[in-house]
Amino acid sequence: MTRRRTAITAVAGWVQTMATQADLTLTSAQVWRGMGAVALLGAGFGALQAGAVGALVGTVVFVVGAVVALRANRHRRDRAIETQLPGFLEAVARGLRTGLQLGPAVVEAASSTPPPLHNEVASLADDLQRGFRSADVFDRWARRRSGSGAGLAAAAMAFAATAGGARARAIDGVAATLRDRSALELEVRSLTSQARVSAMMIAALPVGFMLLSAGVGDHWASFLFTTRLGLAILAGGLSLDAIGALWMRRIIDSRD
Repeated sequence: MTRRRTAITAVAGWVQTMATQADLTLTSAQVWRGMGAVALLGAGFGALQAGAVGALVGTVVFVVGAVVALRANRHRRDRAIETQLPGFLEAVARGLRTGLQLGPAVVEAASSTPPPLHNEVASLADDLQRGFRSADVFDRWARRRSGSGAGLAAAAMAFAATAGGARARAIDGVAATLRDRSALELEVRSLTSQARVSAMMIAALPVGFMLLSAGVGDHWASFLFTTRLGLAILAGGLSLDAIGALWMRRIIDSRD
């Protein structure tokens, strides 16, 4: 029983993490309610088409579809943070120009930064207000976010905390670099948006055709949902469709 509860908690935590990465702020209870609603919707649709077996298949298909949708949007929060970083850095630079030290300038900029970046820089502000050294706080942020725009911003802040000179100008330069990079990524995504939509349509058409045919009472729906051979064909088809969707997405992402 304990292992089962641990496994269920781990799955719920995994789904909640994906929801957070997709920029959806959900509590554990909301995750459970949402997945339960999706499962009930799938079970109800499947039961109408093929009884108990259809309910089981519908539950699996709808839940897996919801998880795939979350997985497909897992970089949404990171992209939103990358877009907000230049404004945050410029706010820090303005604070430095008014005579503030780096720590108070970061605290002031964090207080006016909206989510989702606020959720990240607020922890930095809390550490600075508790008396931690600015260089140590920014070094930890840089290590935690290495390889991203936030990592570059953190490295610049860590350098500014230990170096003298025109720190505001240096931070503004990093903000301009991140703004240019964000604009370039947005342009690339807009150029590949048609390919993304086409890939989604290709992956969704088989499932949509199956659901439409089952909804109008086509005779093969009974075969798919109530016989062993039909269930095997259904499982194989859905698996191949999912593999194809992931493959197409990987190809498109490699062009970004």
